[in-house]
Amino acid sequence: MVQVDRSTGLRVVVVAVVVGSVLLSAAGSPVGARPPPQAVCGVCSDALVDSAAENGVAIGVAESSLTVRTDRSGTGHWRARVTLTGSGVETLRDDQSLRDRVVERVHERGRVAVTAPTSLTTSMDGETLLVEFEVPDMAHETPGGVYVVDFFYWHGGEARWFYLAADSMTMRGPPGTVVSHAPPHATSGGDAVTWDGSDQQYDPLGARSHVVFAPDGGAISSAATTLGIGIDVAQLKTQDLGAAVAPFAVLAATIALLWRFGDRLAGLSRVRLLALVGGPVAAAGLTAATAETLVGVSGPLTEQLGDFLFYLVFVVAATGAGPALVLGGPLVAGQILLTRRLLERETGTTGSMEAVTRLLRLSTPAALAGQWLLFPAAAAGAAGYDTTYGLVSLVLPMLYFLPLAVTRRRGTPLRVAFTAGLLLAPLPVVFAFAPHTGMAPVSGSLALRYVPWGLVVASVGILAYAAGYRLAAAESERAS
Repeated sequence: MVQVDRSTGLRVVVVAVVVGSVLLSAAGSPVGARPPPQAVCGVCSDALVDSAAENGVAIGVAESSLTVRTDRSGTGHWRARVTLTGSGVETLRDDQSLRDRVVERVHERGRVAVTAPTSLTTSMDGETLLVEFEVPDMAHETPGGVYVVDFFYWHGGEARWFYLAADSMTMRGPPGTVVSHAPPHATSGGDAVTWDGSDQQYDPLGARSHVVFAPDGGAISSAATTLGIGIDVAQLKTQDLGAAVAPFAVLAATIALLWRFGDRLAGLSRVRLLALVGGPVAAAGLTAATAETLVGVSGPLTEQLGDFLFYLVFVVAATGAGPALVLGGPLVAGQILLTRRLLERETGTTGSMEAVTRLLRLSTPAALAGQWLLFPAAAAGAAGYDTTYGLVSLVLPMLYFLPLAVTRRRGTPLRVAFTAGLLLAPLPVVFAFAPHTGMAPVSGSLALRYVPWGLVVASVGILAYAAGYRLAAAESERAS
């Protein structure tokens, strides 16, 4: 058996890097509850009642409606009609200064869709409060003359979710346009999109939350609508590119390690190799969960134990590492077994020399090519597609290590493609799981979000690389 020189020092380095990386990732990523929904029509909500009470005015809201019209500059013109009840209605009708102050306070209090309206005016029509204001940059024009309203999708550097607060809401586009795309819970027809129900909520994290107005309902406008949404989503996803740096560093270090010590690692027994790779990862997960528990929890031992188990599951499952391990591990094992079976079946035949490489040249490169051919659709956030693509991208990199070992040992050009596929593997994951799409691993630290996933891929990949190296060596020996 070939021994690894300075194996003790190598083990110490691996343990330190893995434990440190996962510990930083978990400690920098506290689990937080989702923020409460924001009222689309702030003056239609209880915020108006509370604001009036702060000013000594007692009112209630009987019914309300909201109309939003966007113009060709992208500015939204909002008009809310709120029928009031209570003894303070007459006070608001007679005192415009007080009425303006009450309405302005609604937006200042927060938890509303619009916190900084412009050109705000208020008036009273009997017992109905009329509030009008403007919201710049609600929409923008894209190629094809379509107007994409992304205000409720991604605004001010954060994703949000809403409840209407109004009994109904109607949105219209610029003059001469019709609705070409609307959220699934809305009713669209002609030039208007309508929502009904004061408790209606919708989640703007999916690409379908865009509202788009086009010149007409033809095929060209339909294609321009899809393109406009895709461009908008892709631009927003690029804000998360920083999340790819840390897993890129992990995978780059792993490839460098395999380039330097791959033959020696392949010479280790399977038990020793598994202990060398799996031990540090398990220790890192336990250490990270322990640190998170000690930092964020105090109380009886039973509560701390429960929180420890929760954080342990979080470190594995909520960072992309869980799906990669549960799905990718068995696939890699199957890949190794299938390659061995093919090699054993063709031993002694003229085709045995190419048994392994022929299998890998057909299947794995096709998966690699398909992953990147479909990447533009994932980057554009195709509804219901980016999540599936992301799950597949969490797993595929593990399948590249075995063919990397084989092609590198045989010196074939495909080793460059597999190396590039591994180094760039974080990009499809980050684009697919960006936090403003349908699914995202929960984590507070963007920079360290995918470190646990990168470590799992690297750990399983080292085992696969060693197996591939041994298989290629055995193939060469039998052929000669």
